[in-house]
Amino acid sequence: MRNFEGFFLPWRLDRANCYDIAMIVTNARHDTAIVIRHDGQVAVFVRLRAGKLGCERLPESLFRREWHDARFALTETLDRFLDHAATHGASQEALRGLQKLRVRDACVIGSLF
Repeated sequence: MRNFEGFFLPWRLDRANCYDIAMIVTNARHDTAIVIRHDGQVAVFVRLRAGKLGCERLPESLFRREWHDARFALTETLDRFLDHAATHGASQEALRGLQKLRVRDACVIGSLF
């Protein structure tokens, strides 16, 4: 695929690139978070914690140092986060990000069958 200047961008898949893929991550304190946006510069994620859910932002280098991929099922983890948001509340950005991931996950699963 080529961008506007005509340079070849092998990392770009289509309108959504490889940085736009949902991730479930954990840190050294065993906190769990879902990355809702990741553009290669800044990671925006929702950490599961007591009370209202909100978005946090970290630069790419710091995010990679502190957070690591977790092997949790996306569907069940999203359900847990959304249940928590329904009970305790969430910022609009966090809620919209989680809902978009749920819709995208459902579309991917639905297209397999």
